[in-house]
Amino acid sequence: MKKQLFTLLALASLVLTSTIHAGQLEVGVATIDITPKQGVETITGMGGITAVVDKIHDKLSAKAIVFKNGEQSVALISLELIGFGAEYVERIRSEVTKQTGIENVICAVTHTHGSGSARDEVAERIVGQAIEAAITANASVEPAKIGYGQGEWNGGYNRRVIKEDGSVEMLWNNSDRIDSTPVDDEVGVVLIQRASDNSTLATLVNYAVHPVISMNFEELIISADYPGAMARKIEAQLGGTCIYFMGASGDINPYDAGMFRFATPEQVFASVDQLGEELATEVQKVATEISASLADVSLEFDAYPLNLALRENGPHGAKDQVAEVDTFLIDRQLAFVSLPGEIFVELGMGLKERSPAEMTFVITCANRHFRYVPTLQAACEGGYGATSGTVLEVGAGELMIHKALVSLKHQIGQVKPLE
Repeated sequence: MKKQLFTLLALASLVLTSTIHAGQLEVGVATIDITPKQGVETITGMGGITAVVDKIHDKLSAKAIVFKNGEQSVALISLELIGFGAEYVERIRSEVTKQTGIENVICAVTHTHGSGSARDEVAERIVGQAIEAAITANASVEPAKIGYGQGEWNGGYNRRVIKEDGSVEMLWNNSDRIDSTPVDDEVGVVLIQRASDNSTLATLVNYAVHPVISMNFEELIISADYPGAMARKIEAQLGGTCIYFMGASGDINPYDAGMFRFATPEQVFASVDQLGEELATEVQKVATEISASLADVSLEFDAYPLNLALRENGPHGAKDQVAEVDTFLIDRQLAFVSLPGEIFVELGMGLKERSPAEMTFVITCANRHFRYVPTLQAACEGGYGATSGTVLEVGAGELMIHKALVSLKHQIGQVKPLE
């Protein structure tokens, strides 16, 4: 795909209806260290390992960004964790609203498999720190300008291989780089600059590859995986805060996935750093070509609850759960769609292709984590993530994408009113 670059326009009168108001964009960001306390705190790692944290390769962070325009405000929170319980995420969102007045809050995880799972006292600490990050970001908003663009880079493969007889073979590691598709190589980049001096305030990155290089079933070694390595590189090169949002990568692995099964820690983290650096190179290339404009922008946010059936009864005999699909639109050009689970790549690609926005960030593992969300076709084929590893009814992914598209088309003004 040819790289496409876009700039947000200041011509609000051309894109806004009488009910949508533009205003000076203000943005605030914050980062708080949420790394487990070495030698003190206990977490659960892959394979059910529960132990006091002994080894930390790199730190974990809670990052928050707040957008305001005088009429509307939105907070996006990214936690460098494999996942976070729904009850914790809901407390973060509700408390951020209570303490800042921001009603529109998305809380996502990067899904790094090097974080371990936080529970009890550790989870309580992270809840407080995530709230603090959002409050700090809200208190630091300043006039900003924004632009966005797309690059392309291949850092992963589809781990589901459909054989001639129709059966599914899982390709857990692909160091030989065997061609396996579909994959989404698009690198989404949003550049936000201070209006005062054009310095970088934040860089947002959307990319769809599972952060599983640091996955370790034998011992706990804390790492933010390749998204953390990428963010550190971008922050060193461009300044400001870099925030990663995982795209639709439910069936996409990096080529060096799960290296701890056959490699030393030094080799594993060399691969983590290499993948992060290669992605950062593409992000920087896109960012340097983006022309951010000082713009009065509209901010539109909608949250849609979906009652989705469970494949098996859930806690307390529940037969369905509420899945929230959020759409956030900046100046009717740049869209953020949050989806609750590990969404298969074809669902995300289809959403971006059909989105009425010029560029769409697909943010997965957001607000709730309903495990894997496969395509209907994948559910018919079977395999890990398509049958095993799923909790929602077959077809739930298509329902989410449909709801997101309806919301975006309403927001962008394409749906005709009733006569």
